[in-house]
Amino acid sequence: MKLRARIMEEVKSSDKSIIVEFESDKEKQHFEVHCNFSPFYEKIEKWDIWDLVIKFKSEIFTEPKKGDKSYFTHLICTKAHLYHKIGSIGKEYQNK
Repeated sequence: MKLRARIMEEVKSSDKSIIVEFESDKEKQHFEVHCNFSPFYEKIEKWDIWDLVIKFKSEIFTEPKKGDKSYFTHLICTKAHLYHKIGSIGKEYQNK
């Protein structure tokens, strides 16, 4: 699934995930997206907008004593492409 997202927190060299806000989310929630690459070395920076290829991964945790189950959904980014860099001129305004 390809989703467009704004990077909401600074990315450090040791980070394996990014915090994003998806453009289509009316509630403006922040999500942690795990990356199977280094977001720092990909030059992902706060406030930039990226197109992310996202896969979902489910994790089921069973509580040992009661046997109750908890379900967790992880967002995994497999590819990222820069859409708009903060401070740059958008394509629609270039050459005008």
